[in-house]
Amino acid sequence: MKRIGILLPLALISCTKKSATRDTCSTTVSYITIIKPLFISKCSTGGCHDGILLPSLADYTVAHDAAKDIRNAVVRGIMPKNGSLSQAEKSAISCWIDNGAL
Repeated sequence: MKRIGILLPLALISCTKKSATRDTCSTTVSYITIIKPLFISKCSTGGCHDGILLPSLADYTVAHDAAKDIRNAVVRGIMPKNGSLSQAEKSAISCWIDNGAL
């Protein structure tokens, strides 16, 4: 009986943390309204994803197909090459990708 008394609070804490993490990633982050403008301002620069040297991330298909690589590079701080992203911008990109890059 003592085991149940100890395990139950741990299980509740565990569930609370998971749902809190899920709530921080909004499903309203869309490519058109948030991600595309961000990619245009931060990534579509000369020598980067400008459509000449590298495919433009302003093209949804390109961004969608490269979503996992984009997320990895953003989280590791490799992208954007010629600048930086705020934590809110990094979170928006991660949320968009985690929600299926719709």
